[in-house]
Amino acid sequence: MSRKLCGYDLNGWKDCAARNWRVKEDGEEHIDGQHTSTGVLNPAVVRVGTDSGVATRGRDSWVGGSQAALAPHGRGGGWGDIGTSNRRRLVRRMLADHETPPAALAAALSGHARGAKYCAIAIDDHPDTSEELQERLLTAVATARLGRGLLVWRSVLSVLGCLASTGDLIAPRNGLRIGVLGHVGEGFTLQKLTLRLEAGARVQVFAPERHQTATLLKSRLGYDELCSGIGNQIQTSGAIPDPGWRDHARSPSAWALDGACEPELIRNARGGFSQVTMNTDIILDEVDFSASDLHAFKGCDLVIFETLTTGEIRTAIAEDMIAMIDCPIVVPESTNVAAGALEAARRYAAGEPVYFDFLPRISTIVLGQDGAANYDLVHSSETLPAGRIYRSPRPARFAIQPNQSEFSVHLRKDLEPWPRKARIEIGSRLPTAVQVELRVEQTPAAGRARLLIEAPAISRQFTIDWNGADEVQKSWDDLIAELGAAPATIPNRMVLPCGTGAWEDSPRASGLYNLLRENAGLEAVDWASLASRLASRPNGEYCISSDGDIPAEVPEGMVLLLERMTDRAMAHIRHRISGKVIANNESLKFLTWQFRRSPPELPGILLDAWEARSPLFRHPFATHSMNWVLIFQGFGRTCRTQKDESRALALLFATPIKDWSYRCETAAIAFLLSRSETAPLLLDRKHVDLLGKRVLIEFRQELGTKYTRFNYAPFLLAGLLRWRMKSPGALVIGRDQLADDLGEAIHRTLADFDKTPSRDLQKSAAVSRYRPILLQLLDELQGHGTNPDLLLDVFNLDAS
Repeated sequence: MSRKLCGYDLNGWKDCAARNWRVKEDGEEHIDGQHTSTGVLNPAVVRVGTDSGVATRGRDSWVGGSQAALAPHGRGGGWGDIGTSNRRRLVRRMLADHETPPAALAAALSGHARGAKYCAIAIDDHPDTSEELQERLLTAVATARLGRGLLVWRSVLSVLGCLASTGDLIAPRNGLRIGVLGHVGEGFTLQKLTLRLEAGARVQVFAPERHQTATLLKSRLGYDELCSGIGNQIQTSGAIPDPGWRDHARSPSAWALDGACEPELIRNARGGFSQVTMNTDIILDEVDFSASDLHAFKGCDLVIFETLTTGEIRTAIAEDMIAMIDCPIVVPESTNVAAGALEAARRYAAGEPVYFDFLPRISTIVLGQDGAANYDLVHSSETLPAGRIYRSPRPARFAIQPNQSEFSVHLRKDLEPWPRKARIEIGSRLPTAVQVELRVEQTPAAGRARLLIEAPAISRQFTIDWNGADEVQKSWDDLIAELGAAPATIPNRMVLPCGTGAWEDSPRASGLYNLLRENAGLEAVDWASLASRLASRPNGEYCISSDGDIPAEVPEGMVLLLERMTDRAMAHIRHRISGKVIANNESLKFLTWQFRRSPPELPGILLDAWEARSPLFRHPFATHSMNWVLIFQGFGRTCRTQKDESRALALLFATPIKDWSYRCETAAIAFLLSRSETAPLLLDRKHVDLLGKRVLIEFRQELGTKYTRFNYAPFLLAGLLRWRMKSPGALVIGRDQLADDLGEAIHRTLADFDKTPSRDLQKSAAVSRYRPILLQLLDELQGHGTNPDLLLDVFNLDAS
């Protein structure tokens, strides 16, 4: 079925349209061939209707095309009320003015042709062609009811016009590299396209492929200076014309673009007429650039010179270009872009490929384990057919944290000078963390991309308004560096201090000094009293620090006595292992409470006990199930080498975490991570995920209880944060899913705390102990902890 098609070349210098129908003498429309309207120089639209100075809906209307070119509206006071300046608007100024009424821009198109079912409109392939202009043109098409509209770059239309011509301007082949030298207001644009052989509706067709925005080469030969320079060579005779008469006259553009013009009459405010003529030869500026400025065309098989000029002007400029470009140059007619637009409309209507286009890159910033990083939502390497919607194949993922009512996203577009920061209002605060996805939807040359944030968990979708976002006047790389510059905080390694308090007697018990003296000569040592004193913490200080240090005030003789008793304890446990002696674990306690000062072989002996643990075998240290608490925690206190740490980790992870005991496995790994500089570095991500899951299990198990088994879950979580020594950006909320889950667990526990009745004294005491620590852990998970001694404070909870 035949359809009416139209191609518009709306450039603001010499507008025209090409259509596939004509109106016969009897008024009937006949669809055949190509019919191109005469180019309208210095095109404008005029407002007809009331003389209030302001367009009124339903009473005023805009007229464009040839009618506007002939109308006296807006040409000065000599034409009466209709001559006021607000009645005429130049098309090229409307294209640059975002405040232009849609009806005015619609008239600029419909003034050339209307009634098509499909149309294509040319847009400059220029760095300054904005997405807002694209949207305004599509709105104008809808306003004027010009059919289904498609915006197409002039460079592409130059190629399509040549392909559709009957003169065989181009011998097409797949992969043909075509340069397009576009004549524009500021000079020339340089673009390189590639032909692709694609399947059409009935036969194969060649479609141009565009990979980048054209570059601008500024020149005095651009339309701006060409028209102003030649316009200044024009003379007037008769009445003195009004100032600014050149703005709406036809002759300056005619002389500049065509090199010829019939004499033009203009009228001044007093009603007098002036005649505009050119009495001398036109003086054209010389080319103000060299062949090296056209290096973008290197490798092209041919170059199309697209210009609106004709006659001597066109010939002079084309000759200069031919001399500087070392490949064949095609110089089609000035109506070639309109013809290409008609061909684009034909393909669009037939469902054939019009052209392939890249989308300007759009990026955001994501925070991962290695800090802030760029994330491309649209890759500039991708091209897709005109008219097809692009959707990000891999959206960026973020997390909205609990109790947030808004969140921020940083964005960058290739066509914009600065990045932007968008703030998205959620409304009510969320009780838990919610994962969201940021994706882009965009169609080539069809206006701004839609930036969508989808949050399926709360059945919400947010649209980011680029124009409403805050401009950040920093380079993208600097912004990424700034966001990733502050590494997540790491709790200090925990060192339990020592002091002389437990060495000396107290009203309640003998000090270690006297206990060592009393037991030195005994055959049956009171290991229980010695162990109990080593485990005591008067004033928060042990006899021996967790690093194995002894207070400097302790006499050397007493240190030697401690060492002799330590040797006896080691001999005692060896006899127990060999079966020579059957006894309790008090001598083992005595050794483990010496921390890293204990004999170096002790951690290995305890690991042997771990390894031998079996329902079929009872280890001498484990005569009761509770003995395993000492075996696991004792190892955690005494371990000091990477070899023992590695062996311990292998044994721990050999047991499923769901089967761990909070006082055994959880406590042992918490001790290791909190006290060692090397143990956190031995963990891989899979280990971190397992330990995080164990923390989540213990948090979940205590909900609704009195938190009597909550001793080691916060401790393990705090120790796990020391893995940031290996992976600085890890376990940060919003960057790491495990951190998000841990943050949610803390919020659930805090919410459970809030439900504690005042009469429940036991739970109230637990709440008062744990709440401050959980809030500090939440700060650490946010990456900005404020308490470097957090681990020591968590440990002190168990002693309080």
